[in-house]
Amino acid sequence: ALPDARIDFMLTDATPIAAITTTDLAGRLDRHDLAVIDIDDPAVRTQPSTPLPLPDPEDIAHIIYTSGTTGMPKGVAVAQHNVTQLFNSLEIGVELAPGQVWAQFHSYAFDFSVWEIWGALMHGGRLVVVPEEVARSPQDFHALLVAEQVSVLTQTPSAVGVLSPDGLGAAALVIGAEPCPPELVDRWAPGRVMVNVYGPTETTMWASKSTPLAAGLGFPPIGSPVTGAAFFVLDDWLRPVPVGVVGELYLAGRGTGSGYWRRSALTGSRFVACPFGGTGVRMYRTGDLVRWGADGQLRYVGRADEQVKIRGYRIELGEVQAALAELDAVEQAVVVVREDRPGDKRLVAYVTGTADPAKVRTQLVERLPAYMVPAAVMALAALPMTINGKLDKRALPAPDYQDADRYRAPDTPVEEILAGIYAQVLGFERVGVDDSFFELGGDSLSAMRLIAAINTTVDEGLSVRAVFEAPTVAQLSLRIGEGADRVQPLVAGERPAVVPLSFAQNRLWFLAQFQGPSPVYNIVAALRLDGSLNADALGAALADVVGRH
Repeated sequence: ALPDARIDFMLTDATPIAAITTTDLAGRLDRHDLAVIDIDDPAVRTQPSTPLPLPDPEDIAHIIYTSGTTGMPKGVAVAQHNVTQLFNSLEIGVELAPGQVWAQFHSYAFDFSVWEIWGALMHGGRLVVVPEEVARSPQDFHALLVAEQVSVLTQTPSAVGVLSPDGLGAAALVIGAEPCPPELVDRWAPGRVMVNVYGPTETTMWASKSTPLAAGLGFPPIGSPVTGAAFFVLDDWLRPVPVGVVGELYLAGRGTGSGYWRRSALTGSRFVACPFGGTGVRMYRTGDLVRWGADGQLRYVGRADEQVKIRGYRIELGEVQAALAELDAVEQAVVVVREDRPGDKRLVAYVTGTADPAKVRTQLVERLPAYMVPAAVMALAALPMTINGKLDKRALPAPDYQDADRYRAPDTPVEEILAGIYAQVLGFERVGVDDSFFELGGDSLSAMRLIAAINTTVDEGLSVRAVFEAPTVAQLSLRIGEGADRVQPLVAGERPAVVPLSFAQNRLWFLAQFQGPSPVYNIVAALRLDGSLNADALGAALADVVGRH
C-alpha cells in the first residue's frame, strides 16, 4: 500500500471528481472532498444505470505517477487512442482471442496492469486478479497460475526468476521493465512463446518487442519498433548513430503520451520537437542508452541519467534524496545504487548531520513506497568529494547492515538453523537472533528466497507474509511448528531393476522396431576449432560424454 502522503499528493494533483473504492479503503479518502463510490454498498446496485458518454480518442484514459527528480512525483497522462493502438500494434506471437486466461499480477500504479487488464477484457478473455498476499509468494502464485490455466503471463525478469515453469507450458510469457538475464531465457523459452518488450510509461507501456526468444540466445534484445512507433538512436547533437554505436533513444509515433499532468515545463523538456517528422510532431527523450544490432533489433546498454530500475520499478534517486533532506537532523543526503553482490542491486542512502540512521529509515517508510526505501542508511561525518568539488561516489563506503554491539547468538537449534539461512540469503558471515531481516538489507524478493530455504530445510509451510510480520530470527523461530501446513517429506519409491520406458521413449522404440535403424533423430554439427588444441584431451572428454550417456 502507498503511504498516505503519496495518496494525498496524487489526489490533490489529479483532482478527480470521484473515487471508486471498497469499504476497507474508503477511510483513506476522508481528507478529500470528492464523491466516493463504495462498490460494497448494496445501494450502488439499486441505482439507475445511466450510459456514460463515449470518450474522445484524445481524452485522457489514465494517469500513472512515476518517480520525479525534484522530489515530486510526475503524473504521466495517456490518451484513449494510445491504449487502443497498443493492442492494434503489438504482435506477441500469440493471437489475442476470446477464451484466453490473463493474470493481473501488477499494481495499478505499474503500467503493466494496463496491458493485463485491457488485454483480457478487450479480447473476450478471462482476467484472474492475483491477491497481494499470493503475489508475494512464488509457490502460491505458481499454484494459482496452474489452477487457473493462465495462457498469457506478463512479468518482470526479477519476478519470473523465482517462478518455476513447470505446469505452465501453455502460457505465453511477456517480460519487460528491466534487463533480462540469459539464464532466464534458457529456462523459460523452450516450448513456449516468450518475448522481451520495452517501453516507458510515457509511450504507453511498450514501443518495441523482440522476436520470439530461444534458449542459448544470450542477453535478449529489446526488439524493434511496433507498428506505428518510430525509434531514433541519436548522439548529443540529435544525429542518428550508425549500427552498433551507442546513443540515446528517442521515441515518436502514435503511442507517444500526452505529457506530464500539469507539468508543462517538464513536458517541454522531455517531449521535444522531432526533427525527422512534420510540423508539430514530438518525440520522447527516454534517457536510455541503446545500440542497433545487425538484425534490426535494439540492445539495451544503460541509463543516461540517474533514473534507475530496481526489480522493475523506475526510481528517481533525486526523489529519495529530497525526502531525506526534509527530515530533521539530516544536513546532506545522497542515494546511490550499489551492487556489492552480483545481481543484487540495492538503494543505499548516505546522510550527514545528527540523524539516527534507523529512525531515518523508519521515517522514509511513512513517506515513500516500499520499493523506494533504501535498504541501508549510513551516517557520515561528511560526504566525500573529488578535487573538483563534486561528490566522489567511488569513495562512499560499503554499507554495514549489521551492528556488532547488539549481536546475540542463537539459543535453540531452530534459531541456529534460521540464523544460518538468514546469513546465507543476505550474504553475511553471521546473523544475530535480534537482527531484523529488512534492516539487514532484505527486500521482498530476497524474502521469497528466505522462506523457500526455510520451508525446504525444516519441512515447514510458512508464507512470505510471516517474515514481514516476524522479521527477526527470534520472532520467526516461534512460528516454526505452530501451524498445520507442515510440508510432508517426499519418500523415494523403490527403483525396479528394469525401469519402464516413458511415452516418448516408447514411441521411439516402436519406430525403431517398425522402420529399423535411422539417423533421423541424430543431430549433426561441424565445428572448426582455432588455436592450440590438445587432441588427446578432447578425445578423452568426448569419450567421457559418450560413456556417460
